[in-house]
Amino acid sequence: MTEDRRLWQSVQNGNPDALRRLYQQFKDQLLTAATMMLHDVAAAEDCLHDVFVTLAAEAHRIQIRRNLKAYLTTCVVNRARDYLRKKERRNVSLEDLTVPPAGRDDTAAGRTDPAELLAQKEEAAKLLLALGQLPVEQREVVVLHLNADMTFKEIAKTQEISINTAQSRYRYGVDKLRKLLSEQEVSK
Repeated sequence: MTEDRRLWQSVQNGNPDALRRLYQQFKDQLLTAATMMLHDVAAAEDCLHDVFVTLAAEAHRIQIRRNLKAYLTTCVVNRARDYLRKKERRNVSLEDLTVPPAGRDDTAAGRTDPAELLAQKEEAAKLLLALGQLPVEQREVVVLHLNADMTFKEIAKTQEISINTAQSRYRYGVDKLRKLLSEQEVSK
């Protein structure tokens, strides 16, 4: 039995420490996925917290048969999708974006150069801006595949589309991201 499976069973048995450990283990990746979808860190945090509140209340009913990370990422992306449906989409500028925490201490990782850290944050902001310009369907597939390590088969099942559609959305999304990022470079 994997560590994730044991942790999930502890959550289902009502262990609050297990829920806290689950949150700590996945929060950075889930927050990144939600931020990539919403381009609003506060709204992304709300989605993440909503998912964990629901998880705590309904854990005894939820059956996770496969990948826990993929399940949680799907929950966060679905919550973000619901948020987008309720809120009218607005244009996002580079100044509106805030980059989610990296989930580690950058100085401890050997990156103490402030110029390097600033450059990395600027690149992340450019990527978020480009992601925001993708159609929601393409953005979801890109986030689920790259952030949650989900296969196209898993994505297709989650989104109730064919595998070919999932692959096409991913390919078109990545191609558009490349184009948008190269246009950003040219406009410098």
